[in-house]
Amino acid sequence: MMKIIGTVAVLGTGLLGASLAKALKKRAVAEKVVAWSRSEQTREKCRAFPSVFDEVYDTPNQAVENADLVVVCSPTSNIVEVIESIVPSLKNGAFITDVGSVKEVVCQACRKVLEDKNAIFVGSHPMAGSEKIGIDFSDPELFEARPCFITPYSDGDERCAKKLAEIWEAVGMKVYSVPPDVHDSIVANISHLPHIVAGTLCNTALKFPELDLRNYSGPGFRDSTRISSGNPEIWDSIIADNRKEIVNALKNFSSELNSIIESIENCQSEKIGKFLRDAKAYRDKL
Repeated sequence: MMKIIGTVAVLGTGLLGASLAKALKKRAVAEKVVAWSRSEQTREKCRAFPSVFDEVYDTPNQAVENADLVVVCSPTSNIVEVIESIVPSLKNGAFITDVGSVKEVVCQACRKVLEDKNAIFVGSHPMAGSEKIGIDFSDPELFEARPCFITPYSDGDERCAKKLAEIWEAVGMKVYSVPPDVHDSIVANISHLPHIVAGTLCNTALKFPELDLRNYSGPGFRDSTRISSGNPEIWDSIIADNRKEIVNALKNFSSELNSIIESIENCQSEKIGKFLRDAKAYRDKL
């Protein structure tokens, strides 16, 4: 099978970065996969997988020198900083992407950093995370049948966007190309809002410390709150960067919540029934 890309540099080998490296090698997508991680301990773990990582470097600049594609797998708060640091070492014509869950702010900043440089940035967002973090939980099948956004800004991004779509599809993903601002609106409703709602459920349960409601919880509560176990520091950054769209999503959610509260208070069984039936019909089609 002919490889899709030459050398891929993965900067940040946590759950997503290490899983991507494993998937690229397992599916013979890249000729070489090289890596850098901020943590020396994680770099040592990468070196324990020579069949996955052809080289593991101590600096991001070393990692990107010969890379055809650079994938920045760091929290959204660090993406621009990492790209700024590697600019002097980028190969001419290199493609750069990220895996962050906020795109408008990141894409604007990265395009500015690369202005007048012979490298192209197009954002990516593989919707394949987990509440588990770190290389120890990495899995080459993490991306299978999951959605992935690519967020080009203009027609000038077409060549990079096409190559990224090819690569993400090759590791098993369903690719959707949308502008960065549209992406942020979508994920505010289907990813960021659910995380905040899960956190709200936990914090509401905390209001009854004398009962410790965890002792009585079944799969419904556990499933509904699972994602609140995600790294709070990462989510701090996500919420800050996408606050406008998240606030809009929360306001829509609040309106829906107030509506069902009113229906329950007024014993409006017909409205309550419709609410439950509509929710079931939507969920059953997922």
